Amino acid sequence: MLMSAGYAHEELHHLVDRLSPNQARRLLRLVKTDPELADAAEEGGPEPVRRRRLSIAGIGASGQGDLSERVEDLLAERFNRSV
Repeated sequence: MLMSAGYAHEELHHLVDRLSPNQARRLLRLVKTDPELADAAEEGGPEPVRRRRLSIAGIGASGQGDLSERVEDLLAERFNRSV
């Protein structure tokens, strides 16, 4: 299977997020002993970028197209007011 660098990067992030602390320590040991990867695991390197997960993203998906065009009508309907 051919894998793009971007896909591999994201897949690796997902894998690391699923590891137990013990598994993460084991993987880090393996990375530190690999000549091609050891530099990336050195302490004192750049601080990793923390990404926030938007667990609520898409929660309002209704399947009714772009609701942002009708937001005022929908809010008025919800709060029983006229526009």
